[in-house]
Amino acid sequence: MKSAFQGESPKPTRASRETAESASEASLIQRIHRVYAALPDGERRAVDLVLEGPGELALWPATELAARAGVSAPTVSRLFRRLGYASYDEARRASRALRASGSPLYRADPATGDCAADGVIARHRAAEIAAIEATFSRLDPRRITAAAHRLATAPRMRAVGFRNSYFVAEYARMLFSQIRPDVQLLNWNGQTAAESLGDVGPEDAVLLVDLRRRPAGFAAFARALVGAGADVVSISDAAPRGEPRPKWTFACAVNTPQTFDAPGPAFALVRLLASEAMLRLGPAARRRIERIEGLHESLADLS
Repeated sequence: MKSAFQGESPKPTRASRETAESASEASLIQRIHRVYAALPDGERRAVDLVLEGPGELALWPATELAARAGVSAPTVSRLFRRLGYASYDEARRASRALRASGSPLYRADPATGDCAADGVIARHRAAEIAAIEATFSRLDPRRITAAAHRLATAPRMRAVGFRNSYFVAEYARMLFSQIRPDVQLLNWNGQTAAESLGDVGPEDAVLLVDLRRRPAGFAAFARALVGAGADVVSISDAAPRGEPRPKWTFACAVNTPQTFDAPGPAFALVRLLASEAMLRLGPAARRRIERIEGLHESLADLS
């Protein structure tokens, strides 16, 4: 096997294999920081550009990075071999995967030069509207109605989500608890995944918020949730993975040109499901809201 810098390499030792395996598992940024101090000036200029916007690497061909850094294309090739990649294109694919995963570091916007408040607001508004339109344009009204009916009428309703999805799940719990009894979050603070699944069964309807940058083990948790027999309604940015699958999955757009994922579509979907569930429940939902509002007044707990 050829070395990146010399001729024939010596036979790899166990230690060198472990080092290579460690490098292959490291992110682009980790690899850069490991070798940064030893980089020649030209390679350092190129890598400084990468550090300013690692997600841009997914978009630039090697010639563009070389031109921006004022170095030659062979210098760029040597740099990425030094970082442990077989080629520049392999590094681009790794950057593209991290960008697609939603990593804010790899999605950070480069400076646009347009700092006017109206320009910033217009871009943000357009991105939010586009994400919501992309989400709602794919919805099947019949499936929304069926999922909302089950969430409304199941003996027990549960909601669950982790990381950013947790806040959407809590919003769902808050809305549905106003129109029907026995609505709880599955993942209370301090519980393990197994403990939160312990009481889930065929009589339950569960709203699963499944947005990207999930914690490790999430896929196994989702399969166990469906396997417990509950009717699962999933709000997800990804297609269902593996078996068994949720009974209903509603695609939710989260991607925008900006650094952070758009949460608006997921919250809007929850509100749509809750509104439809309230229609399914009819007078019973309104009576429950009236009781709760009466308690608010008697307790004077809202300002």
